[in-house]
Amino acid sequence: MSPLKGAGRRFRARLRRPGGVLLTVVLVLAVGLAVATATEPEPRSAAATARDAAPRQVSVARASGACPAPVADATTTTRVSLAGSGPIGPARGATGSRGAPGEATLTDPAAPAAPLVRIRAPGSGAADAGPDTGPLLVRGSDRSAPGLVAAQVTRSTNATMRGLAGTTCAASGTDFWFVGSGAVVGQRGRVYLTNPEPAPAVVDVDLYGPDGPISAPDARGITVAAGEQEVRLLDALAPGITRFALHVHVRQGRVSAAVRDLQVAGLTPLGADWVPTAAPPARRQVIPGVPGGEGLSLLRLVAPGDSDAIVRVRLISDAGAFAPAGLDVIEVPAGSVSEVDIAEYTGGEAVSVELDSDAPVTAGVLTRLVAPAGKLGDIAYASAATALTPATPGVVADARIAEGVTSRLLLTAPGEEATVQLAPLPPATGEPVEVVVPAGSQASVDLASVSTAADFALTVRPRAGSGPVLAVRQIDEAEARGPMVTTSPVDPGRYVVPVPRVVADLSTGLRSGGG
Repeated sequence: MSPLKGAGRRFRARLRRPGGVLLTVVLVLAVGLAVATATEPEPRSAAATARDAAPRQVSVARASGACPAPVADATTTTRVSLAGSGPIGPARGATGSRGAPGEATLTDPAAPAAPLVRIRAPGSGAADAGPDTGPLLVRGSDRSAPGLVAAQVTRSTNATMRGLAGTTCAASGTDFWFVGSGAVVGQRGRVYLTNPEPAPAVVDVDLYGPDGPISAPDARGITVAAGEQEVRLLDALAPGITRFALHVHVRQGRVSAAVRDLQVAGLTPLGADWVPTAAPPARRQVIPGVPGGEGLSLLRLVAPGDSDAIVRVRLISDAGAFAPAGLDVIEVPAGSVSEVDIAEYTGGEAVSVELDSDAPVTAGVLTRLVAPAGKLGDIAYASAATALTPATPGVVADARIAEGVTSRLLLTAPGEEATVQLAPLPPATGEPVEVVVPAGSQASVDLASVSTAADFALTVRPRAGSGPVLAVRQIDEAEARGPMVTTSPVDPGRYVVPVPRVVADLSTGLRSGGG
């Protein structure tokens, strides 16, 4: 008999004994447990697990937005600008590299093969729009997408829209707030809805006025075709309203939204400007860059919720921050837009407005410059804005310098001291300028100190360890018939997007976490 056959008989005999099967099962389980223990990975710390599960920060690879149709005729010029800083920080491209250079363009959909402006980041470019130019679509790809900004500035001596009017072209999105404009005799506001995406969009515009929410059926369900622009007149949607707050929200798709205000007194132009996008309602807001000068500075606040808001006001100037006596607290009824003139508290100086509220609010300031007798004035809007940080610096797409024309940057540090580096983007030349803004104060910088180019773009980058800082670019022109002014906030750039980490797990398929 062979040894193997003998062993097999002895094994079967043991199985027939009482308890033999149980002993065999125990032995098999013990062997399995030993193998599992030998192959089990080393236990990982909670910190390592959390780190590996955190999303990767990947550089933005595509950017889109739109500019409202420019105005250009015999008395009006519109300069459109495009600028991009490119990627910053340690974020990598989607494939693990810094990515291809890509390009960014400003294009009229009616002539897609011939962009008005084409750049590669870091860089900038500008062009004058023609009289038949439609809404402009903003596109950026690869390394030219992060930090991409487009802007337009209109200069007019026209009898009905004389002045400077500037706006940053909005990135495509689904939610926008505006505080400004009206629909009374001598004032005309327009809402511009532009769709830069390949699919149609459906948009609702909620309106608020001095007496609360406004019923405006024609402001709901607005369809905006792909690559097209829809314009709505505020005096057609809700006539007789002295001051507005608007909430543009998109049911379907994505759009870029803008609001323009034009004011006259009889046959005398009072000015025209774009109303900047306001920060969404919150309990704390800062409105930077309210221009100085003689005239009115109308602070407008909206409390869109169901509760009244008690708002504490603090003004921030070059000399520091203070609560204006008699205007330190404002009550805003629920759903309404309140207004108060802060000009007498500013002393004609540029200021920023800090708001602390017990209910969410958003806000803006209309400045109406009054010129000496025989001269004309202009208007400018400021809105609640978002602070720049070292991780989210901003880009000014259009700074201009000429005889009688100055560009300045108003920097506000509502909390801690801020240190900001200003640097021109190619093709402009110039050395970076570092500006220190004391805590609870603001500083004004003449942009001729950054570059001597006639028009140029620049980056606004808080240094590491700096406190949050808000920035506004202001252009002034001493025109023969009176001063012209426009301001535009410098918004935080979009540089990275979070991408979840995914690894293969043969036991469960795909799961988050890991390398």
